[in-house]
Parts: sequence; structure tokens; C-alpha cells
Amino acid sequence: MLTPRFEIQQEELYITVKIFAPYARISDAEVSITEEVFTFYSSPYYLRLTFPGKLVDSELEEYSGKFDADARAFIIRCKKETEGEHFPNLDMLTKLLAPLGATGVNKPSIEVISNGSEIEKEEDEDFDFTYEQTLPEERIVTKGYKYGFGNSLSDVFTVLQSELMEVVDVKDPDDKSALQRREERMAQEINLFDEHHYLADNFDVDAAQQFIEFIPEFYSVTSDEVEFSEQDKEDMIKLPHREHLLDKDTKSIVFLGLVDILYAWCYNCRITWWENYDESAWTVAKLSSTLSWLDSFTSLKDVAVSSIRRSLTFPLIRNWLLSQQVLEDTATVLSLGKTKVLKCFFEIRRLFSSSESRYILNQLYIDDYCIWLQNVEENKFTSLGDSLRKVEVLKTDVGLNLDELESAAHLALKEESLPQEQNLNTVVSDMAGLTIIENEAVLGVSDNEALLLEPSDTNVHQEDFVHLSDSDSTSSESDSEEESDDTSDSSDSSEDSSEDSDADSSSDSSEFDSDENTRSENDN
Repeated sequence: MLTPRFEIQQEELYITVKIFAPYARISDAEVSITEEVFTFYSSPYYLRLTFPGKLVDSELEEYSGKFDADARAFIIRCKKETEGEHFPNLDMLTKLLAPLGATGVNKPSIEVISNGSEIEKEEDEDFDFTYEQTLPEERIVTKGYKYGFGNSLSDVFTVLQSELMEVVDVKDPDDKSALQRREERMAQEINLFDEHHYLADNFDVDAAQQFIEFIPEFYSVTSDEVEFSEQDKEDMIKLPHREHLLDKDTKSIVFLGLVDILYAWCYNCRITWWENYDESAWTVAKLSSTLSWLDSFTSLKDVAVSSIRRSLTFPLIRNWLLSQQVLEDTATVLSLGKTKVLKCFFEIRRLFSSSESRYILNQLYIDDYCIWLQNVEENKFTSLGDSLRKVEVLKTDVGLNLDELESAAHLALKEESLPQEQNLNTVVSDMAGLTIIENEAVLGVSDNEALLLEPSDTNVHQEDFVHLSDSDSTSSESDSEEESDDTSDSSDSSEDSSEDSDADSSSDSSEFDSDENTRSENDN
């Protein structure tokens, strides 16, 4: 039998069920209503829904039905037993499809037996997501350690090892504890971190800024405006019916894994401008430690640090401000509530379904998240988002020596952009190309360039030149002494010439001495 696509609407007194059954036999349609259970049958379709409130039994014939030929759908209007009663979570279709008593928001999630006889029921309680916990002790069932949603699976990789080799980074996960997987993950991140790539993306502002300034769709909607698409509804119907009984420690691990996976999804949204591409499945799986290393977390700070580390190690754009912005994106998605978070996970599920081998991740984690999330109270998402906004991750927290790298890079850039008077090689080159004559006249240069030859400037160049190297310093002192002697001789010769000769002979003598000085300068 086929499960048809359907929609639910409610009013003060009625519940309307719209069932899309294009190949059904209209004359054979049957409807049965017994308290919370609604059943529809018309070959080849069968639909059974369990509502969170009671309806008037079909035997009383207070329901109505018709067939919409244009929409190819049956529209059945059922009467509530209590007028004005609000039926919650009618958009959580998988939950409506579950058998009566399998799951329920208002039902106890687990029974804890103490003292061998007394049974206590643990009600749903508020979590302190900022409180750091410890991983529960792993209990090995049959063979191998546990992983997957709620650490409920084992031995999966032993059976499907060839299919999963390219999906996860951890080797032989069935033989490694959660602590061993975490240690190997962190070692891999340090080993694969590319310092040059990180510095390039942080100093090339334009490359990352376009992604930082991008405003995703979820910043422009409220929680009341978020709705499931038709594709989301179809995916919800196709989910398997499972019951999740999680204790308090396991719930904490599942909530923290939720944040880890959402961060990877939000990063992909930014760098693709909301348009998924062929590598989107790889990006989401790679950035999530939960999906790539089967890891579990103990606190929100732990999740945030891991997410940022991986966003600076693996994807194409590795920028600190971008990673911080994605953390804010994750908190924003959580604050929009259950429907938005579910929509994100349905999109992740479709990405993995169309990606070779990564469909296994749906079976390990995503399918169960899509089922379990439908039973989580709305206030849990708001609380989780608010707690995430309070988490502060510093560069020192990620353990990649980012501060030292950036300081060294700034120093290197500063040395490359030194002023001309401190660039010694340039100074030496400029001085070697000048021709100095008496009265500070310069052959073949402008008046502005001649200012370089003033005694104060020359002394500055010579003082800086001393620091270039010992050998250069010795050469500089020798050159300076020779130049000084030549200048002195030229001055003496000029004075003697002016006493014994007229102005013309003085001019000739000056030109001759100038030529001698020029040859001496060139030789030096």
C-alpha cells in the first residue's frame, strides 16, 4: 500500500485532512475515525494518522468528505470532540503517522528503575547547555564501540567498510572509543592545518568579505513565517517510524550534535550564496565532527571550538571572521524554532541522498534527527540558540597558534613596506648613481634630487649604511675617507688658484678638479 501525501488544517471546531490520491478509486474510499485515530483507505493508498486530541467517532457521522478533481485530492472534515481545543504540531507529519503510544511530547521519555522496584518517570526538563558534562561510559554490545544517533549503533563499519571508507575520516571506528576518535580527530586537524592558506584568506579582505556580508534568507523571516515546502512534507512521510527513548546524558549529546551539524549547514549556505553545488554534501559532512569522525561533545564551547577549527582547516575559504559569523548564523537558525531546524535537516538529508556513499550518514544520524526533532518542545531550540550566543571562542582556544601566525605575518608585511630612508639597499644604490662636484652642484639631476647630498642627509645614509653588514660598514668608512680627502684637495687647489690666477683661470681649474673628482667618485 502507498502512503499518500497529505495536509492538515484546523479550526476551532474542525480538523481538515487533505489527501492527494491521484490514482485512487473514488467509489472505494473509506474513512474511519476512533477518538485520536484517523484512517483512510482507497486502493492503492492507505493512511493512518494519530492526532494529539480526540475527534468525534465516524459512527456518529459528523464528518464530511468530498473529492477535488482539479487537485486530485480527498478533502475530509472531522469534528473535534472538544470545541476550541488546539491540536499542537500538526505540521510534524512523521509524528502523526506514528502508531498510538509510540511517541508523544506529553508522555514520559524514559522509565528509570531504582532500588529494583520503584519506578520513577522522568519528565522533559530544561537543559543547561553551558554546563560541561562528561561522556557516558561506553557499553560494548556484541562487538565494537557505539556511535550514530544517540550512540545507539555498533558494528556498522565492520559490515559496510568498503562503502564507508570515503565517508568518514576515522579508521576502524568499531575498534575505537569516543575518546580515541576525538584524539585522532584533533591530531588530524593540527596536521592538515595550512598556515599559508589561512593567512592568505585573512589578509585578502576582498576574498572573504563577500561571504561575510552575504545575508542568508533566515535573517529576514520570523518563526511564524517558516513553513514546510511540499518536498519537506513528502520527505517527512517517507521517514521510518521509530521510537527514541533517550536518557538525560544521551539527550545532551544529541542536542550538541545538532549544533555541530547545523554549523556545517550554515557554512555551506554562506559560501554558496544559498545555492547548493556538487561539493555541498562534502562540505557539510567534512565540517561536522559528528558526521566525519562519529564524535560526541560534552559542552557548547566544545562544539563551537571544533566547528571553527574545522572551518579553518578544510574548506576553500578559511577566515576567522567568517567562522565567527557562521556561529551567529547557527544561533539564529535555532532561535527560529523546530520547523526551521527540521527544514535544514531535510535539506541535508537530500544532499546526502544524492551523494555517492554519503546516504549512509542519513541512516546513521540524519533520519533519526528528523524523527526525533518533531517531538522536541519549541522552547528547547530557543534556549539552545541563546546559550550558543553566550559562547565566546578566542583564537587561543582553537589550538592552531593563530595569534603567533598573524603577528609574524604583520611583522613581515611591515618590513616589506619600510620608508625609503630605512631601506638600506635602496639608499646605497641611489648614492652610487650620483655625481658630486664643488658647491653641491649635481650633473644630470634635478634640484630636488640634489637635496639628498646635504651633509645632514649624507650622515643619515652613512649611519644607516653602517648597520647593513660589517664588510659593507668597512667599505663605507673607507669610501667616506677617500671622498673627504678628495674634496679637501679640491678645495685647497681652488683656493690657490684663486690667489694666483684671474676669474677665467679659476674657472678652468675648477672644471679640471671637478673632472678629477668625478673620476675618483666613479672609481669608488
